[in-house]
Parts: sequence; structure tokens; C-alpha cells
Amino acid sequence: MEKKEIRWGLLGAGQILNRWMKGAMQVDGMTIAAVASRTRETAEAMRRKFNIPEALTYEEMLAREDIDAVYIPVPHPFHKELALRAMRAGKAVLVEKPATVTAADFQELISCAREHQVFLMEAVWTRFFPMAEKIRSLICEDGIGEVRAVHTAFSSRIPDGAAGRLVDPYRAGGGLLDTGVYNFHFTDMILDKEPVALTGLASFDTDDMHLQVDEQAAYIAQYDRGELAVMTSGIRTEMPQNAYIYGTRGYIEVPVFWKPTRMNVFIGPETYTVECPVEQKIPGIEDEGFQYEIEYVNRCLREGRKEPEIMTWEKSLSVLRQCDQLRKQWGFRYPFE
Repeated sequence: MEKKEIRWGLLGAGQILNRWMKGAMQVDGMTIAAVASRTRETAEAMRRKFNIPEALTYEEMLAREDIDAVYIPVPHPFHKELALRAMRAGKAVLVEKPATVTAADFQELISCAREHQVFLMEAVWTRFFPMAEKIRSLICEDGIGEVRAVHTAFSSRIPDGAAGRLVDPYRAGGGLLDTGVYNFHFTDMILDKEPVALTGLASFDTDDMHLQVDEQAAYIAQYDRGELAVMTSGIRTEMPQNAYIYGTRGYIEVPVFWKPTRMNVFIGPETYTVECPVEQKIPGIEDEGFQYEIEYVNRCLREGRKEPEIMTWEKSLSVLRQCDQLRKQWGFRYPFE
């Protein structure tokens, strides 16, 4: 039977499209039918850049019956409204991470997806890399044993005087919802459960930029068997973006863990490296790995799934609950909350 062509709309023209589209170009059986933005001019610029057939307004896109799914690549606070509108229009939704700013907001998306019987998934691309399964396959007695601790760090230093989303509290800026969510998703990918305790500290307004968002943060989660996850995130501190998984027989190092293509394995005297580079099908177009989540969504749509089995709604809720909990400890609320 011929594979159904999935017709996508881009509901937003955020900068991440410049990377996501390189993944979409690698995927067979799909078409990017149109791109939409708040202004037709912005949509038109992205249309020309990627040779997309049409540039539309949001309203025009959602009225199109020939579009099966939409990808939402706009700043965090605008995810919920666009996702709700798309699902009410009968579209499947892939929404960038974090899917919403709070767990309560994501619960609204779940309710809407159920009511309108449409597919919904948070775009946590890390979970779909082939390396993710290779890592999990070593969490066994023939590998590194039982996991006792996970260390992750995802923090970079934006330039002095930088402007934009990352430093803007009205757009949910700061490290936690930008890089920190990767720490939680990766740890969940390894331990597959929610912590029983979580605590952390964050820094605000510590240098000449006078930022009113979390510049850097460190937090520790404890799990039901005593496992610990030590995590750091930030936008004003450069750190190696590596993960370490410590087991009872050895450990794994994952460089650039949020887009994993390599792991270094240490088990007793034995050390070795496993590599799984991203497949590139189009000369001159280099995808970082977005193709994997896109292929997965297309497969779910062809199979008629409404909730993904890998990036489940409960996992999205769990990570957002942890972010909510930390921000409550820090006394940090965004101005629009």
C-alpha cells in the first residue's frame, strides 16, 4: 500500500525553522505546504528562503482543510494559544519545547486534544535520536549496571548586552525553560520516572545586564531508589554540554547530550566509543537530527495515533511540573502569569 503523504503547515516563522527545515528536507512522504506568521511579510521571507509554496496568515492556515499537521516554532508563551487554535481546527500539532510555560497550560492542551481527537506532541527531539536507544541498551547487568546518578549541564554564555527572547521575562526567557528542560527530559529518558524530591538555586541580576530571568541555576533531584540527578542550566555561563550516567558497573559520557550522536563507555578496564551520526540524504543540507522526531510524527499520523508513545503527554507534564516547582522555590513568576 502506498504511504500516505503528510501535508504540513508551519504555524510560525521563528528562527528555529532555519534548523528544523533541514531535518524536514531529509524526510520522505511529507510536504511543507505553507508557512504562516503574524505578518504575511515574515511568512513570505521564510517561504522564499525554503521554497515553500505559500505564505499565509494564521487564520488562512487554520482554515485550510488540506493541511494535516502543523509545527509551532514561536516563543514559549505563544505556544498554548496557537496549539489550541490548531487542534480546534482539526490539525495534528507538533509544538516546540517547552510545549507550554506551566503544567496547567499543558493540561489544557491535553484536554483539547482529547476533545477534538487530534494528535499532540511536544517537540523534544533528543528522545528520538537513534543514540538514545543505544544508551538505554547499556543500562543492564551486561552494561553499566543499575543507574545510581545522572549529571547533566546545558548552559552557554550569551554576549554582554544581548537582547531578544532569552533575556526577556515577557517571553519566558532565562535558562530553565530554554536549556534546563533538556536536563529533565534526558534524565527521564534514563530513569523513566518522576523524582520524589527536587531542590535548586538560581541566580538573578548578578551582572551589568541586570537580567530579570534565571541567568544560571543548579538543581538536584532524588528518585525512589535513591538515585540522584545533578543538573545545571543557564544563559550567562559557558559549560561543557555533556551528560554522565553513573551505574553500579561503569558509566557513560554523552557529549552534547541534547543532540546525542556519540557516547563514551567506561566499564571496569574497558573503554570504547559508540558513534551514530545523523544520516544526510541531501548534499549540502546538513540536518542536526530533527528528521527523527518528524519521521516519528508522520508515522503516528499514518497509524492514527492521537498520543505518542515515546514523548507521552505525561512526560511533558512531569517536566513542566518540575520547572513549576523550581520556579516556586525561587519565587520567580513571569509577568504574564
